[in-house]
Amino acid sequence: MAPGSWMVFLCVFLPLGVAVTPPFMNYIRPPPKQDEYDFYWHVGYWETMFEYDEERDAGRPVQLTGLNRFGRRETNRDDPNNCNNLTPLILITAEESRTVVVADGFHRKLIAVNRTLPGPTIVVWKNAQVAVHVTNKLIQEGISIHWHGITQHNTPWMDGVGGVSQCPINPGESFTYRFNATEGGTHWWHAHLGTFRTDGLYGALIVLEEDEQPRLPAFSREFIVLLHDWQREESLDIALRVNWEASRFSYGYDNNSQCYYNKRQHDGTEIAPIPFVSGLINGKGRRYYNDGLESENQNVPLETFEVHSGVNYRFRVISAAMSYAFRVSIDRHELTMIATDGNRIKDLKAESFIINTGERFDFYISTKNKPVQNYWLRAETLEDTDIYGTAVRPHSAKAILHYRGAPVDSDPATTRRPCDASNDCTVVNCPFENYPPGSYKTCMNVHELRSALNEDAPRRESKWEEHFINFHFSGNELNGAQRSSVNGHRFIPPRSPPTVDRKGAGLTPCVDKDCGGENFCECSYYISINTGNVVQLVLYNMGSGGGENGTAHPVHMHGHHFYVLHMGFPEYNSNGKFVTQNTDIDCGGSERCNSRGFVDGVWADTDSDTDTDNGTATRTFNLTNRPKKDTVIVPVGGYVVIRFVADNPGWWFMHCHIEIHQVEGMAMMIKEGTEGQMNPPPPGFPTCGSFDWSYKDFKKISKAASLRSSMWLDLLVTAGALWLLL
Repeated sequence: MAPGSWMVFLCVFLPLGVAVTPPFMNYIRPPPKQDEYDFYWHVGYWETMFEYDEERDAGRPVQLTGLNRFGRRETNRDDPNNCNNLTPLILITAEESRTVVVADGFHRKLIAVNRTLPGPTIVVWKNAQVAVHVTNKLIQEGISIHWHGITQHNTPWMDGVGGVSQCPINPGESFTYRFNATEGGTHWWHAHLGTFRTDGLYGALIVLEEDEQPRLPAFSREFIVLLHDWQREESLDIALRVNWEASRFSYGYDNNSQCYYNKRQHDGTEIAPIPFVSGLINGKGRRYYNDGLESENQNVPLETFEVHSGVNYRFRVISAAMSYAFRVSIDRHELTMIATDGNRIKDLKAESFIINTGERFDFYISTKNKPVQNYWLRAETLEDTDIYGTAVRPHSAKAILHYRGAPVDSDPATTRRPCDASNDCTVVNCPFENYPPGSYKTCMNVHELRSALNEDAPRRESKWEEHFINFHFSGNELNGAQRSSVNGHRFIPPRSPPTVDRKGAGLTPCVDKDCGGENFCECSYYISINTGNVVQLVLYNMGSGGGENGTAHPVHMHGHHFYVLHMGFPEYNSNGKFVTQNTDIDCGGSERCNSRGFVDGVWADTDSDTDTDNGTATRTFNLTNRPKKDTVIVPVGGYVVIRFVADNPGWWFMHCHIEIHQVEGMAMMIKEGTEGQMNPPPPGFPTCGSFDWSYKDFKKISKAASLRSSMWLDLLVTAGALWLLL
């Protein structure tokens, strides 16, 4: 261990190799300032609503007997022929209940680090070295862990994307992630292979800054808020059903009385291909029905944030959702927004904000002059109507803001403040341009935020390049199938990671005549950018599987935080409903609209220091104090312009963060720089890949083996004969 390092034992190691982590703590305890932090994780199976028995290394199902009270039943061992002959309900102690993962109060298998949901929180100081030692205790699945928000400068093979930056960690194997925490702020970690992220393999990653600038008010406490749209089924089953175009059977293949159809947000565009089941905040939540009005189990304990009157509290909000976006607010409290994706923004007062999967937002509240009571912290979906246009209530995840002195274990009776003509509500980060007239809600879209660091986006230089990338649904025109894709390419993960296999032998090539334009293909799609260039990416969501028939896509770029220069929205009618896609992108009559460009004369070839996006024929991008992010929402029928300097050679994944879309193929890679400019992996770094051999090779090996066997037999016979002669 390096001098000045700190080993963080988040787990107690048991005789059978099982690790147990203390229950999730929803506020931050700053660790000692050290050069290195070590964490030891075991990834394994676990069940919600199970009590863990350390002595027997076994689990037993429990039931809720009251708010935050659990009991267990066991079969009568004296009557093995009657499994329904159960012992009376046995109440478990508060200490025993610490091992219970509650979720929404129903039993379900999960994939977890050290049997916790959310997984262990990592809190370190900026620029420290972080080492996470991961052991895969699963039976048959490989895993990898991504450090979302950490750009991995000079360590692209530590990015944790299975198949791109590393080989999967196979069952029984261990892998040590080691990187520098160079980006301060609110980040998170999660599985990045298959669908394990939304089966429970995620947690918070907080990088503290000793002198955070600009200065913030003193906070009595900093809270962590992890949001999750929890499902009753394993995530792989859900992803396969969507891939098989069987989403309407989301309530069961044998259920002939109820079908699922995608809900709509207020602009009429689709929200999610799966129904909302439960919303979790820090691993706790209730399953609601009747349009979210009633809970199936009122005894499920909700996450509680305890506060005192007269001080300030910071909230670090992370969305680990599978699909749904959430609008976050606290009843009767104004939010002061201060950061997004770990990057400071100028303080902004808001009633609420919308957070998409992969994004993070920081805000603080004041508890001065507030009645001492319990208040709802709400995370509501954007559901507005059903497929027929009938209004529906949004579903929600809820937590409790508990003022010290208010009743304990009591649900709040508060309501959110009304948005009316006398008190309009500002909503930050809308995936549409605005709310309909008369709603008294005003969107502050992400490109309208301003950096608090007085940091401008890079200008166009002689070393400059621009790429247009369409995140949408595409497919085979003959059968009408629509698949998640990027520029018409459905991503096929490499058979061996290109960060290790420098020759790219593991890539499935994209053949020019089969890919792009109006064609749809399946390959390991990537674009190349040159190190040192200013790179502008125009991410758009258009064409037959985008603007005309799509959902908003939160796009995450690995390896960089980028400046958001502009967001273009589609055309809406007077009621705020989608009419047609944005006309700034020149689809040129193409139905798919892949790899296109701007209409001539819409955007100038120069930049400016002032906002000239005023509807004139030719506009210039304002570079002053642009917000920085690593995940951004691309609206239906619209586009987002982002810019960064290519200063981090490596292979970087870029994808829609809706897990169903990503695993289906809405992903790509960015090859930044040449192989010679990329830092090679450390000695002994694991390799992997496909294997094949021919009929002739097999015959050759078999013949050689036969010759060896014959030679040994001859030697044995000769030796035996000599022994007899002696």
